[in-house]
Amino acid sequence: MKKYAVIWCVDAPGNEEWQGKIISTFARKDEQWDVLHPAQADFPERATGYAGYVISGSPRSVVDDAQTPLVRRLMAFLQAQARRGDAPVVGLCFGSQAIAAALGGQVGKNPSGRFKLGVDQLRWGVQAQALIGGQAGGGPTSLVQSHGECVTRLPPEAVSLASSATIPHEVFLVDGRFLGIQGHPEVDRRFLQETFMAYHRALFDDAQWVRVQEESRQPLDADRVVALGRRLLDAGRLPAAATEA
Repeated sequence: MKKYAVIWCVDAPGNEEWQGKIISTFARKDEQWDVLHPAQADFPERATGYAGYVISGSPRSVVDDAQTPLVRRLMAFLQAQARRGDAPVVGLCFGSQAIAAALGGQVGKNPSGRFKLGVDQLRWGVQAQALIGGQAGGGPTSLVQSHGECVTRLPPEAVSLASSATIPHEVFLVDGRFLGIQGHPEVDRRFLQETFMAYHRALFDDAQWVRVQEESRQPLDADRVVALGRRLLDAGRLPAAATEA
């Protein structure tokens, strides 16, 4: 039985519903999925021997909270994986930013300077065609978004796969083995409205909130993003030829 892990990047354990959404999005039958906590001191020892990892979102910032134990342990884990590991890693939202920061890219405020909450439609680039089976133009990919920061510069050798009207690097791949996804393919409209929107309401004035509410009612379609992440977890590495520009 293959073992996979969700790296849960919230200081306190809990929120089993969100953890469960991540697992149900990417897991298949006859797999073991564990939840690991980089906020805990034994994380480096526990985070070994897995066939692949999915890094969650977080209220933390890889920039402002760089010296916290959670972020330091996560950065060290990713850098060790890049040097001598062979397991694939999928990063969601904060997780994608952590991948970029750990592997030589840069993370900063959203280009607009505003927190993005709602839904964005992805624009797949030409490099994504081979990776998603030539289906990049088959219909819109729309994901829940909840972030004040984003990847502003990709790591060396990274390939940008998708962008949006909000940020340039929605989906990217590093070394065929690290997949960054800025959005939340695991989040549905109910969870967006009842959890993310409730948590972030104070960040928006009434006019801005109307736009967030409108976006929250838009249809979501994360199938291509999920399939790409699952393909990486299955194969361990995406073909180098497929990522050439």
